[in-house]
Amino acid sequence: MSVTVGRPRGGQQAVTAIHHIDDTVDELIERERPLSALDAALRRSSEGRVRMVLVEGAIGTGKTALVWRFLEQAESSGVLCFGVHIRPDERSLSVDTLDRMFRNVAVPHLFRTAVARRLSALRDGCGADGPTLVSQLTELAADLLDLAESVPVLLVIDDIHHLDTDSLHALLHLLPTASAGRVLVVLTADESRQPLDWRMPTGLLMRPNFQRVVLNRLSEDGARLAATRRLGEAAAEALPADLVALSAGNPLVLEYLSRAYEATGTGYPQGYAQAFVECLRRCPPETVEVVRALAALGEQATPELVAELAAVDRVDVDLLPLTNAGLLDGQSFRHPSAARAVLRDMPAGVCAGLHRRAALLLHDEGAPALDVAHQLIQADEHELPWASELLLDAAGEALALNRVGLALECVKLAGRAERDPVARAVVDARLSRLEWHLKPLAAARHVQSQLKDGAAGRLSARDTLDLAWRTAWFGRIDAVEPLLSAVGRTPDGGDVNELVRWLAFTYPKHTFSRGPVTAPPSSAQAEPWLHSASSLAQGLIGAPNDQGVADAERVLQSLALDHESLWSGETAALALLTLVYGDRLEEAVAHADRLLDEARDAEMPTWHAVFRAVRAEALFRQGDLPGAYDEAVTALAEIPVQGWGIVVGLPVGCAVNAAVRMGDLSAAKRLLGSPLPKSALRSRYGLHFLHARGHYRLAVGLPQAALADFLACGSLTEGWGAGGVGVVPWRTSAAEAWSRHGNPDQARRLLRDQLAMLPPSSGRARGQAMRVLACVSRDTRRPQLLTDAVDVLKNCGDKYELARALTDLSVALRQGGDQLKARRTARRALHFAKAAGARPLCDEAALYDQEAKAARLARDEDEKLSLLTGQEIRVAALAVEGDTNHEIAAKLYITPSTVEQHLTRIFRKLNVKRRDELPWQLDTWSA
Repeated sequence: MSVTVGRPRGGQQAVTAIHHIDDTVDELIERERPLSALDAALRRSSEGRVRMVLVEGAIGTGKTALVWRFLEQAESSGVLCFGVHIRPDERSLSVDTLDRMFRNVAVPHLFRTAVARRLSALRDGCGADGPTLVSQLTELAADLLDLAESVPVLLVIDDIHHLDTDSLHALLHLLPTASAGRVLVVLTADESRQPLDWRMPTGLLMRPNFQRVVLNRLSEDGARLAATRRLGEAAAEALPADLVALSAGNPLVLEYLSRAYEATGTGYPQGYAQAFVECLRRCPPETVEVVRALAALGEQATPELVAELAAVDRVDVDLLPLTNAGLLDGQSFRHPSAARAVLRDMPAGVCAGLHRRAALLLHDEGAPALDVAHQLIQADEHELPWASELLLDAAGEALALNRVGLALECVKLAGRAERDPVARAVVDARLSRLEWHLKPLAAARHVQSQLKDGAAGRLSARDTLDLAWRTAWFGRIDAVEPLLSAVGRTPDGGDVNELVRWLAFTYPKHTFSRGPVTAPPSSAQAEPWLHSASSLAQGLIGAPNDQGVADAERVLQSLALDHESLWSGETAALALLTLVYGDRLEEAVAHADRLLDEARDAEMPTWHAVFRAVRAEALFRQGDLPGAYDEAVTALAEIPVQGWGIVVGLPVGCAVNAAVRMGDLSAAKRLLGSPLPKSALRSRYGLHFLHARGHYRLAVGLPQAALADFLACGSLTEGWGAGGVGVVPWRTSAAEAWSRHGNPDQARRLLRDQLAMLPPSSGRARGQAMRVLACVSRDTRRPQLLTDAVDVLKNCGDKYELARALTDLSVALRQGGDQLKARRTARRALHFAKAAGARPLCDEAALYDQEAKAARLARDEDEKLSLLTGQEIRVAALAVEGDTNHEIAAKLYITPSTVEQHLTRIFRKLNVKRRDELPWQLDTWSA
């Protein structure tokens, strides 16, 4: 007879009819039927007749767990049990296998002696030939029958499908054939490369007492119900549909998936990977090799390539165990985590060898360079004669796909393959360039060795220009000069003056020379973006103007980030800053958003951080203080602070300025403690840091220290003449410090200079200067100056500066006696201060608003009191003090009735109903 549990999946053959189970609940209940069938077989064998059961099913359907659980139960009931598990690498029935079966079992001495004699005979024959093995197995079978006369015997042989056909036939002779005898034999088998029926001895399958139990995978509904029971009803509702689908009804896989889901809630694919590796360990060696080849080749896997890499004839045949188990979808992994797990489970040397063979195979097949390079990287192989050239080609392919990390790995491995110093220098230059896009701090460690390559003439003009850029980024000013000379000596190096112009903007106080030029400069540019970068830098040195903004817009519209050029990103950053310094803030934010998306898609986290820092500065100048602070802090978190080089001054300065204006002085102090290269304070980015630190010092009451920072900004830009006014308004800030330091004359001089230098388009800087000028001007001029400042700032979009100007204007109006307009202005200031997120300014504006309100209320009360007569005022004042009518009458020498009449008229005039509502000012009036 046959018993089938679960839905049949095809390819299952039974000796007799197979009973299908259609109901989902019954399907789970019937998972216990095989154990009952084994119990029944054991009872019948105990009645004196040899019986045999073959438990079949795919990997993971529970065969091994079933038979060993049954063995433990039988042993506890007094049955003498022998069991052995055939390992995947055991292709033949060996002496060791038989020894494991009969070892450590408490048996009569006579039987133990007989077994030892049989095994010794086989061992002496070194495994013995076929006839000798059959002879000894036949005698062992007779010994088992003799033993069964005194005690029931259970013999379990697990995973017989690993044995070859000859061993399966030999095994037949170990199984007792006599009809009389209390022996139960239980075998288990998986679907293997060939159906087991084709390899099993016909005599075994046709025995009258032979029974077959087939374990199938669960149906989809059965698997879902099993997972629900495993996880509980609460988790059933949120159970992902793909968890059940991923299990393919395999009970072992479902158990691993459920455990992982129960532990993490989202990490259940990891459970699938663990189950896959566990099942793979139970497969024949051929299957293991094919699966490893499949995992190593990945998307390039074809049946032909897999077969050649695994050295097998038929891939589909060798994958049958896992296909039948539902672990593979045809010849594909159901989830990529399984492929990764298979490779991780291999010994490192074996895995590397597999990838090396895959690389050779793909290279011979003419596969794309990137596919071959992937295998070389996994194998850490660079010794092949064609490896370096192929890896560099693959790096280009990877960059075209925006996979900078993979390109970096290709170039890094190619560098190890190069032996020629010149070729190695070129590869190292490319490596550093790509490394900078991902990890600028790592790229900084190569600067010194590349400077030596540059001095030795091993670098091209473009590589030299890139090195000059990175050297300047990390503040190595002393090393830049020799690079200028190197560029000047290169025929195709373009005009070195372009580089000098850019450097003059980056380091305002430093004078750079061209160096000796031994070859006429070529009209060709070694670095295509150098001219744009130097032109934009030249424009930033001068005062902001419409032409510079228009140039920046054109550059941003045509520019695309280039992995092979650092200057493309520098040009984009300079163009964004041109818009920021020119008060084109909305356009700057819009372009920054686009560049951020482009940098993210292109895997350029360093440029992503830089563009975010520029966006933060734009938000700050729009008066969005929380947005600016968050953007700047996020930018600083995207790459290590030390990796920012001198540019760190930009995001730190922006974050500090925003924190000070929001009233978070502790955050500002913490940011000012960021490690800053000494050269950063000599660079243009140092202006942002110094300016922000000065405002922090003003906020904590240190105007003299703040003045030193602002004047340091001026000293840094003194070579720019009228330039630099758009970078930071240091003159306006210094004037504010002079004012707080008690020197308004010096403040006015600085402000007049600032206003004279500003172009008409610089609304924000002009409005700031006019506001501070009002603070150090005569009281009579202050309202008009502040009104003009408000009018200018309304059009530039800076909510914070507008709130500051309105707050100062409300004070000036109040001091000038226009209380109504002062209160309205304070309310406007409060509105913009809240929109900017400036808490201290909100408090200040609210205070002025409350004071104006109190003044208005006092004025209204005074107007009401003026309606009272002198006697009514005296009566009311005594009433406010708490005197009764009789006490008031006595003090004023009038009757209580007259007092009552006075109070009636007072209540009507003041619009109150009770004594406690009388205004407190009455006692002052009466005095």
